Amino acid sequence: MKTSTRWTIAVVAAVVIGLLLWLWARRDAPQAPAKGEVAVQPAASKPEPKPDAPATPIAEAPLTVTVYFDYNRSDVRPGEAPKLDDFAARLKGRAYDRLDAVGQADRIGSEAFNAALSKRRADAVRDYLAGKGVDAKRIRTDARGEAEPVTGNECRSLGAENRGNRKLIECLQRDRRAEVRLVARP
Repeated sequence: MKTSTRWTIAVVAAVVIGLLLWLWARRDAPQAPAKGEVAVQPAASKPEPKPDAPATPIAEAPLTVTVYFDYNRSDVRPGEAPKLDDFAARLKGRAYDRLDAVGQADRIGSEAFNAALSKRRADAVRDYLAGKGVDAKRIRTDARGEAEPVTGNECRSLGAENRGNRKLIECLQRDRRAEVRLVARP
C-alpha cells in the first residue's frame, strides 16, 4: 500500500472518530422545539341521549339452532352447515356464558349405541363451530340418546324398528338432531 493511501485512510478515520465524539458529547444537550404547528387531537364530544331511546337495554332474542343428521351418522350434513354458519355469525359480538350442544338420536338401535351416537353428534357440532371461530371451551356438550323424541307416537305404526325399514327411518328424521342454545349471562 502506498504511503499516500495510508495517510488518506488515517485522515478519514480521524475525521469520523472526531465526528462521533462530537455527536456523543451533544447527546445530553437539550433539543430545540420543532417549528410548525403541532397536531392536536380533537376533543371527544359526549353523545347526547336520544329522546326516544328506551332507558333500559332491550334483551337480545334467544339464539338457538337445530341441526339434523343422517341415519346412523354423526357428521354435519352439507345442507345443515349453513345453519351453523349463520349461528356462528349471529354469535359474534354477543355476551354469553356458554353454548349448550345437545345430541339426540332416534329409537332404532340399543340405548347404549344411541347415547354414544348422540354424543358424537354434539361433539361434531362443537367441532364445526370451533372451526368457525367459536371458543370450543365455552361449548358444553350433552347426549340424550333416544330419551327426548320430537316425533312422539306418530311413527309407531310403520313396522319393525330396524335399519331395513326405510319408512320408519324417514319418519324419525326429526329425532336425529343436535340442538345448540346460547346461555346468556345473568
